[in-house]
Amino acid sequence: MNSPNLLCRSLNIQYPIIQAPMSGVTTPELVAAASNAGGLGILGAGRMLPNQILDAIHKIKNLTNHTYGVNLLLAPPDKNEADKEDLFDVQQFLDNKFRQNLGLSPKSNQKTGITLPSSILLEQLRVITDEKVPLVSFAMGDPVKDVKHIHSTGAKVMSMVTTVEEAINVVRNGTDIVVVQGAEAGGHRSTFDIDPDEEEIPLIGTMPLVPQVVDAIKKEGRTAENIPVVAAGGIADGRGLVAVLALGASGVMLGTRFLVANESGAFKAYQERLLSAKETDTVVTKVFTGRPARGLRNSFVHVYLKSGSKPLTWPIQLLATNDIYAAAQQQNNAEYFPLLAGQGLRMLKKGQSAAKIIQEIMAEAKETSSMLNQMLRTL
Repeated sequence: MNSPNLLCRSLNIQYPIIQAPMSGVTTPELVAAASNAGGLGILGAGRMLPNQILDAIHKIKNLTNHTYGVNLLLAPPDKNEADKEDLFDVQQFLDNKFRQNLGLSPKSNQKTGITLPSSILLEQLRVITDEKVPLVSFAMGDPVKDVKHIHSTGAKVMSMVTTVEEAINVVRNGTDIVVVQGAEAGGHRSTFDIDPDEEEIPLIGTMPLVPQVVDAIKKEGRTAENIPVVAAGGIADGRGLVAVLALGASGVMLGTRFLVANESGAFKAYQERLLSAKETDTVVTKVFTGRPARGLRNSFVHVYLKSGSKPLTWPIQLLATNDIYAAAQQQNNAEYFPLLAGQGLRMLKKGQSAAKIIQEIMAEAKETSSMLNQMLRTL
């Protein structure tokens, strides 16, 4: 593809629009639809078992012959097991405040604790590389140990960062594409090193972070001619695409907009809450999984934060709450589920396919660009 856009040339795609990998909701149908529409779809496989990843890849291959990607999470556990007293307190809190309301059995009276299973990251990656997935995407860490092997299969490596320092590190370590996650983004913060005892984390907005990353990469001698920078966070339409292109990015990654796409795996009540939400309705909190993530305030968030109860560490908090989230999803109950979402909520639209979203964003971007050109000519 002879597109003048670096990201499009690098990935052999038509439009510089990437559908963000979101665990549990990026169905093979959504991934393929985004790629078929000229963008790039990415499967959020961080919480999938290797055989589940294999099945999903096979479905994607049956649905598209265009470039697609698979995403994995690199964040190591904060602890290998939960303190017994802390676990009892949290389970009792979850029993009284949430499980009872969902008709679930209590867990605070269980004698067994929560011990993390062995990491399956290597097995996940083996499936992805064996299947010759064109793009391997990573979040919450630097994939330096795996870059050489991934490149040997002909695949590109994409890394998500939240600071200039993280961007410099992944570029030095061989990453092909850098995704800059601004503070406005939904889902887990991709910050590499998070102190489990600290509440404060870097929250740098997309607009100031993108040009600083672009400039830092240039200083490394890796100019925008060979390292595409992708902006993520609060972008949901063509105006956002034009804005970040002006800042030096080569494209955008959108998550929340695709959560309400027809092909999305987000359950009905989740999508309805997104469509009725406004920009002030999200919060960055550890209560969902033990790691900072941006999501909508609902009963789970409100009760948890008001109580002052401290969540368990990553990812033990997720293991402790999984039954609650599964029941809430099964019951179509958005009050007790992590409604991960970014801040561009008023720009969401109901009933659109992934293809329609991409087409609309590109049409808006061209209209915005034309308008800006006219304005600049008058100066």
